[in-house]
Amino acid sequence: MSADVITPAILEYLEHGAYPEDNSISSTNLSSDALANLLSALRDAQNEAKAEIRDLSKATASDIDPWISRAKGLQADILRARETARQVVAEADSGRELKLKAQEAENKAKLLEKEVAFNETLAGTLEHIKHANGLLNDVQDQAVKRNVEGALAKLHDAESAIGGLDSMENSRAVLLLRKRADQLRDNMIETTTEWWNTVVDVNQEEKNVIIKQDTAGGIGLESVATAAQGLGILHTLLQKLTKELERAIFRPRLFVDDKNQVARLSATEGRLECSGKTDDLSYERLFADMNHILRFLASYLPSSLSVPLSKTLIPAVISRLQEHWLAPAVPLEVDELSAFQTTLDNVIALADQIDSYEWDGAKALRDWVQGAPRIWLTKRREAVLGDVRNLVFSGLKERKIVERVETRMVDANDTLDTGTDGNGNKAGENEDWDTAWDDPEDKEPEGPQTSVPAGTIETEDDEDEDEANAWGADDEDERHEATEGGDEDAWGWGDDETKPDSPVVAKKSPAKVNGGSKPPARESSEREMTIRETFTVTGVAEGVLAIVKDIIHTAETLAGPAFASSPIAPAATALYTLPTLALAIYRATAPTAYTKLDTGNMLIYNDASHLASQLREWQASQPPASRLRLDNDVKALDSFAKRAYSSEMESQRTILRDLLDGAQGFSNATVQPYKTECESAIDQTAHRLRVVHQQWEDVLSQGALLQSLGSLFATVTGKMISEIEDLGDIGEADSHQLTRFCQTISEVKELFIQQKPLDSAESSEPTDMTFIYCPNWLKFQYLAEILESSLADIKYLWNEGELSLEFDAEEVVELIQALFAESDLRRRAIAEIRRGTRT
Repeated sequence: MSADVITPAILEYLEHGAYPEDNSISSTNLSSDALANLLSALRDAQNEAKAEIRDLSKATASDIDPWISRAKGLQADILRARETARQVVAEADSGRELKLKAQEAENKAKLLEKEVAFNETLAGTLEHIKHANGLLNDVQDQAVKRNVEGALAKLHDAESAIGGLDSMENSRAVLLLRKRADQLRDNMIETTTEWWNTVVDVNQEEKNVIIKQDTAGGIGLESVATAAQGLGILHTLLQKLTKELERAIFRPRLFVDDKNQVARLSATEGRLECSGKTDDLSYERLFADMNHILRFLASYLPSSLSVPLSKTLIPAVISRLQEHWLAPAVPLEVDELSAFQTTLDNVIALADQIDSYEWDGAKALRDWVQGAPRIWLTKRREAVLGDVRNLVFSGLKERKIVERVETRMVDANDTLDTGTDGNGNKAGENEDWDTAWDDPEDKEPEGPQTSVPAGTIETEDDEDEDEANAWGADDEDERHEATEGGDEDAWGWGDDETKPDSPVVAKKSPAKVNGGSKPPARESSEREMTIRETFTVTGVAEGVLAIVKDIIHTAETLAGPAFASSPIAPAATALYTLPTLALAIYRATAPTAYTKLDTGNMLIYNDASHLASQLREWQASQPPASRLRLDNDVKALDSFAKRAYSSEMESQRTILRDLLDGAQGFSNATVQPYKTECESAIDQTAHRLRVVHQQWEDVLSQGALLQSLGSLFATVTGKMISEIEDLGDIGEADSHQLTRFCQTISEVKELFIQQKPLDSAESSEPTDMTFIYCPNWLKFQYLAEILESSLADIKYLWNEGELSLEFDAEEVVELIQALFAESDLRRRAIAEIRRGTRT
């Protein structure tokens, strides 16, 4: 490619930076000829450019010259500034060097100042050490001269001086000073302790105290006390002295030995000792000796010792005095209160003596005197509770027969012309009071009431209508009302318990056998009837009653004019609360104590009932103004008696049920070995009833015995009736066997046969009372008869007899279905029984 093409492209690039658009130009190869042409062309272009510049410069010279002048001036200024900067830098470098030199000089000055200060401090410390050492020398000198106050003062100054060397506490010099100070203090403590033992000498073996006013070296007791106080050992010495005085003086004097003797106290000039023994245990001698001891200490000990000593000694002595003498001095009986008043006066005098010495401890004695009524009442309460507790366990050995007599107004129509009481004793012309009883089994509602050959007794409503006494009670509603109150107990018992079983006589209508006839119209006339019965109680009941009476007698005496000025008189009102506590502790301990006896619960029932009755009568005999209130306690006793009776009855019922359970419901009464088990269960049950009768016979009254045993007998017969009725199929052999079982149980009726008294107008033949005390007895007898009867006999008993009075129609139907096979006769008999009821 020619130079003419390439040269313009290169010039265009040089002037405008533009590349040729034709790639062939950009990629062409330049030969040497082309380069020469190109160089020549470029040179020509350069010359042209220079020529243009020259022309242009000439045209604009007038405008450019000022700018060139200014540029030269600016350049000169820059040069001057640069020079100035170099000078500044040079001066700065020179100042830095000067500053470093100044800093170095300052550091040297400070170092010199520190060295000077150290030297001054060292000189002062050495002077301080010298001063402290000099003080220690003075301490030693004063101690050698026996100048106690001077030695203590110097020692305190030396210790203060040594304390000022805390900054050098680890230095050897200070450690040596401290060690020397400690040695001097220890030496002074040892010396002071020796002086103390010299002036206050307590010999525990010989039981004496010798107090001297100075030592052999002339050091006074006051100085010794001052030294001990200054050395900080006075408290330790006084505590040691307190223990030594207690062991050497107070304990021998206040402690009564096995021979009922105390130490004899003697005091001479500066000497107090307990030598020998004396039998004089009077409180006059005691307080006289206490006065001697306190006066001795106050006389021979300075107040600087006696006052701090009293802070530990007097409380310890008063505590021992209260424990061994004042507490036993509190009497239990009011006739001893006059002597106790003298003791209280002596205690007040002792407190006044302590106050006169400005000692501590008198407040405890005055508080004891002010609390004397409370202390006496507490001791009386503890004695009462202890007496009752001991009586409950010891009084069970004593047994006695008591008679309960009650006179009631009864309707003349409710009695027959002849009769006796429950024990066969002639009570009056019309006083045969055998009665019907509630069936208490399983706490079910009252069973059917039955009559007796003689009439019944209607008891009046008393404040405790549900009294369990086998004498007669009101109807079910009245008993329920009585149950709603009176069950509260001082020990919180029985709150959630159901009303217990108790042998309560049911209110009877006259001459009615199982409800078969209506009672005749009654006349409004009434007559008086006296009821008597006997039962066994222990010595606990009357013992507790005697304790309660003694408490009330004491309260009444204490509230009288004879003791109006006695400090114990305020306790009279609180004494009326002790009977409640005494009866509560009786109820609390009786279950444990009586449980050792076979008839424990029944004896609890008798004792608690008898005690309640006696308390009720005694309270009624008190004047209306009396503060005695035993209503709740009597109700609690009645409730307690009922619970004991109920517990025993339920226990015996459980035993009888368990024995009958051995028969396994009589389901295989003729099959061995079940037959043998059934026979054994029946025999054991009958035997158990006889054993219970034997146990209770000498405890319960005759009426209560028959009622209680009748209730248990009703449990047995009721269970047998229920289990026999539950049998679905009774074969002929089974019926004969079940009849024999019923006959075996029926032999227990001998326990309910009563003999008429010899002087009775009626026949002396024994009377079977089983149907009266066992409500389901007739039903049980009918059941035994049904088991061996034909359909015709059963229909006759239902229609013409009294079977319908004991059995429901469905019961008889179920028995017929179990005893007889399906037949037309059986269907007609069942239909006839279901269709007709006896009216």
